[in-house]
Amino acid sequence: MKYLLFVNFGSGLMHNAIHETLRDALESIKQLISNEGLDLKNEKLLNVCGLKKYLNKCDDCFGRLSNGTWFHIQPQNIFEIVK
Repeated sequence: MKYLLFVNFGSGLMHNAIHETLRDALESIKQLISNEGLDLKNEKLLNVCGLKKYLNKCDDCFGRLSNGTWFHIQPQNIFEIVK
């Protein structure tokens, strides 16, 4: 299954990408945190297992970083169970 990652920066800049795995999407968010000069320890970010569990209950996942940037992860096929 592929995952759509949408990012909305505080500046108004927006970015989206399709990732092959949930791990890839999470790594992209971690890279974003690093690029923004934020501390990963201070950001409330689920791990891969946590994201899988969350996406099995909900259609998508929304997160906000401490600098106001937010992101949205959506499985490409929202009707399929995440494995």
